[in-house]
Amino acid sequence: MKFLNYLMLTTVTLMLIACSSSIKHISAYHSPDPEKIQEILPANSLSIQYLGVGGQLFRFGEYAIMTAPSITNPHFLALGPFMPISADTDMIDHYLPDVSNVESILVGHAHYDHLMDVPYIMQTKAKQAHAYGSQTMVHSIASVVEKSRLHALNDSMAILKTPGQWHYNESKTIRFMALKSTHAPHFMGINMMTGTYEKDLDAVPWHAFGWKEGQTLAYLIDFLGSQEEILHRVYYQDSASQEPLGLTPYLVGKDKKRVDIAIITPASFNQVDNYPEGIMNDTQARHFILGHWEDFFANQENEQQRFVRAVSSEDFFERFEKNLPKGSKWTMPLLYNTQYFAPHGNILTLD
Repeated sequence: MKFLNYLMLTTVTLMLIACSSSIKHISAYHSPDPEKIQEILPANSLSIQYLGVGGQLFRFGEYAIMTAPSITNPHFLALGPFMPISADTDMIDHYLPDVSNVESILVGHAHYDHLMDVPYIMQTKAKQAHAYGSQTMVHSIASVVEKSRLHALNDSMAILKTPGQWHYNESKTIRFMALKSTHAPHFMGINMMTGTYEKDLDAVPWHAFGWKEGQTLAYLIDFLGSQEEILHRVYYQDSASQEPLGLTPYLVGKDKKRVDIAIITPASFNQVDNYPEGIMNDTQARHFILGHWEDFFANQENEQQRFVRAVSSEDFFERFEKNLPKGSKWTMPLLYNTQYFAPHGNILTLD
């Protein structure tokens, strides 16, 4: 136990002293004028607002789905084993946009920076939403969220090329499928906060290392037309993955469609093999969005965001741009900025 604690503290120290880098040389995405963009939006458009870390808010007509955001973002000095952290409700109240019509919250894994804010959001902001993720996700927050609103996908996820189960919203305008994935090591090949919970906790974890990873998931999210045709297909992940896990399953018939928008992450990309190349070649997405790209330790009120620490932005973009499919585009949205898409991954701009 002493060795384990020493290893954790040493790893955290090494990770925290690693530098973040400026994004001044990167063309970050800014929202277009909201009134002007509304004038050109088709009826079946999709908007995607970046909420930070793994958080994305998808709006499709009157319907909405989101992935778990991290708004609290404690300072790294508060993240050692057994140092108390909790959701910053004032911060969430200030920064989280209106999510009152969100029906589903998709959780990629159960670390604090992806799950800690979710209970408060479900209690006060998205009061009708159900959360989907791993069994560990359910066990981690079952003490504060009604169990009927929490759903484990371990038994219905796609595994490698074998498809999983589609889960639909009530109106059958949005559906999603969980894909078995992996979480890249954090630093020097070491993956912290691993493990699972096998039963409901009496209370939510009170320190960062209590938020165990559980089974990491990626997702396919489809936005459907009136005949249940796929207008927008989104691939989403909140952690770099070690292929072949995290790749898309083999789909046939009406379920078969090229990915329109793939949301991938630079964080820890250098800790796994063939990333982002593997995901890019597999999805062949028409548009790539970079999420989980910012240095998210106590970053909300920073005037200028910085690139995630312990990662070379130059190395990432060299490999990313080299493997961008012909004709595909990409964006790296700033916090809380919104992108707009016509069907089939066509980004809408005012240019």
